Amino acid sequence: MPIVFWPKTRIGWVAALSFDLFVVLYIINGYMIKVSAVSSWWLTSVLPYYGVALMLTVVTASVGSVIAVLLGRDRAWAVRIATVPIFVWVGVQSLIVVLDALHL
Repeated sequence: MPIVFWPKTRIGWVAALSFDLFVVLYIINGYMIKVSAVSSWWLTSVLPYYGVALMLTVVTASVGSVIAVLLGRDRAWAVRIATVPIFVWVGVQSLIVVLDALHL
């Protein structure tokens, strides 16, 4: 089975589109925090809810992509790219455990 870019399963599509939405929201978030130095309406009224939306999209993308790869056998690049946040999180948590064990 050749490796393609677009997913073949529904959960693969959900993971890929959720990751795309996360990237767009993350870029908007960075721009708005830069702009919020002028006015703080973004930080006080929108950012808490926006953070929850970011969290939900990245969790959906990560969990959905792992399910699509392991159970659905979806070999699409879009699904594999959506697994990046979960691997980064596991790597950071592992690094924290190692540094804590070394008392650094």
